[in-house]
This record gives sequence, structure tokens and C-alpha cells, in this order.
Amino acid sequence: MILRSLLRWSTIACALLLLAGPAAAQASARLRISPAPPAERWRPIVESDALLRDRSLRDALESGLPLRFRLRVELWENRFFDRLAAAQEIAFALAQDPLDRAYVLTTPTGEAHFATVAQAEDAIARRLRVDVRPSRTGRYYYLAKLEVETLSLSDLEELRRWLRGEVGPAVAGSGSPESAVESGLRRVLVRMIGLPTRRMEARSGTFTVR
Repeated sequence: MILRSLLRWSTIACALLLLAGPAAAQASARLRISPAPPAERWRPIVESDALLRDRSLRDALESGLPLRFRLRVELWENRFFDRLAAAQEIAFALAQDPLDRAYVLTTPTGEAHFATVAQAEDAIARRLRVDVRPSRTGRYYYLAKLEVETLSLSDLEELRRWLRGEVGPAVAGSGSPESAVESGLRRVLVRMIGLPTRRMEARSGTFTVR
């Protein structure tokens, strides 16, 4: 059975290598972060564009591979020695349904379906929000880090369980050795063939809370 898994995933890897080949010219995604006005208590405003206009990410998505988005926002107090005042991280995933070709966004609160990639991109932009803000006077700035990576289908299922607060079989110790080997093969192949990963960082200007 393990041999069959090796052969099956080797075949898939060969097909995906074509996907991971030289990429055509593509839009360059950018990340920006800035503080909101005092009336909104200086909350961080995170913006990104061209995420799903990246040709490599779109090709992976349309080939049936999910994308995971992970955003971390840090609030730093600007002092002689800068101090991390607060941080928050969020994660969600996007996949394309193989039957109706709709885009499925998986978040901690459930799933949402979108007919077009433009609608999915708008939904992702709305998800780039965290509840981090200063709690006292001082000088501050924000740092944002956004990672987009290609997942295997089993990775997506594990992420869905994690988002629901569940513990996966491998963690609980109830998974079979064979399934653990197959899961490991999937991860190794997905990493080895160099499927697209994007990492972006941004820093806001310094602002003063009085």
C-alpha cells in the first residue's frame, strides 16, 4: 500500500512540476499597513493588492491546490529600545471547488463561496483585519507580515480542523502509520517541487497616542 502511495504521489509530483516551471510575467503583490485616525483608536489598516493576480498562485489554485494566508500584525512601542506591545495572528485558506469551479474561503467562522476570483480577492482583503491597538500614551508603529503558501489537500483538511479548534488524528495518536507516511509524502513532494510561496512585510509610520 505504501508503495502504491509512492507511485501515485510521484505521478502527481511530475504533473505539478510543469506547474512550478518558469513563471510568466505577473502582477507584484504589495502589502501596506497604516494606523487609523484617533477616532478609530489607531487600529491597524492592512491593505494588499494583486494577491490573486499573481500568475503562479493563480495557476496553483486553478490546478486544485489550496492557498493558505497567514497574517501577523505587531504593535511596537517606539522607545530607546523598541518594545513589542501587542501582536495578533490570523489564518485562512482559499481553494477552488473542482465541480462548480467556485472559490471557497475557509475561516475560523466557517466557509464562504464566491463565483469569481475578483469576489474572492475582495473577501480576502476584508479578512486582513486584527484587533491590535495601543492601550496607553506613547509613540508606536505597526509591523505586518503576510505569508501565502500552497497547501496539499490533506494540509487543507488539517487546517480546517485547526480553525475549528479540533485536534488532528496525528496529534491525537489515532492515525495509522500508513496514513502518516502518505501524509508525509504529500508534504515532502509539495515542498520539493517548489510550489509558489509569497512572503510580504510592511511597516507603518510612527504615530503618537496622547
